[in-house]
Amino acid sequence: MKKYLVLVLSLFFAAAHAFPQSRNCVPGQSYWGAQHYVEYVAGDLPIIISVPHGGSLKPELVADRTFGVNVKDNGTQEIAREMIAEFKARTGKYPHVIFSHLARKKLDVNREEFEGAQDNPPALAAWNEYHGFIDSASAAVVNIFGRGFLVDLHGQNNPEERIEIGYRLENDDLMMSDGDLNLKASVEKSTLKNLMKYSPLSHAELIRGSNSLGALFDRRSVPSTPSPSQPSPGSYKFFSGGYTVGRHTVDDTSAVFGVQFELNTELRRSARSHSTAVMLVTVIIDYLTIHWGPDFWNK
Repeated sequence: MKKYLVLVLSLFFAAAHAFPQSRNCVPGQSYWGAQHYVEYVAGDLPIIISVPHGGSLKPELVADRTFGVNVKDNGTQEIAREMIAEFKARTGKYPHVIFSHLARKKLDVNREEFEGAQDNPPALAAWNEYHGFIDSASAAVVNIFGRGFLVDLHGQNNPEERIEIGYRLENDDLMMSDGDLNLKASVEKSTLKNLMKYSPLSHAELIRGSNSLGALFDRRSVPSTPSPSQPSPGSYKFFSGGYTVGRHTVDDTSAVFGVQFELNTELRRSARSHSTAVMLVTVIIDYLTIHWGPDFWNK
């Protein structure tokens, strides 16, 4: 009975402001979920950026979560907005960007719905809006471009000042040889699984080879792992990629591939938000140019 009541109430909250389909949206314009808890900036690039943990709203209407992590990823929303402006300046187009504006103590959209919303109807409605916007953006991107690239943007405070690149591969996976990393068991859980449908490179090469995201960070003297210079995180704590990239990229029927970026503290300082955004946009454009083509944003 309780689960039924929660479902009915969450549907009520969601219906109060049904989100629009991406194909009907104006690129660069913001669209909102109920109560303005979730924001979708419409795009016309084959790039989707999700920002789950930068929110600060703490409405009384939404009960506090009683378990799970509640730490805010400071600076991620600011960097994402700088990235929107930089993509527009570089390509004349906008990425699709989805923000959760609720504080993490109220909602964690990078967890499955029970842990993330904990049976709270307005939180559950916002959780569904957030992933609904990603689904809608993904469908629009695939319909126009045939495939898409998802970046889930996070922050971390681990002692190693580096970007942690999450492909849903754990420390033990990244400690394996390239041969083992190329085995089906590793590929099947990787967020680059759908890129491999188009790429001539092996899984290991895509993860830490000379044309990997880590290699592009290496060329800019930005420490990251996995990369040619740091092929595995070793014994340090490592964020391998969470619910969002798992749900939206690791699917045989999907044409979206992606990554979780865990930005270290220094890159997220307010004085560096612009330079960090420029660096990330440059890396993403270079990466998609290598693995997709120099005109990947034109269709």
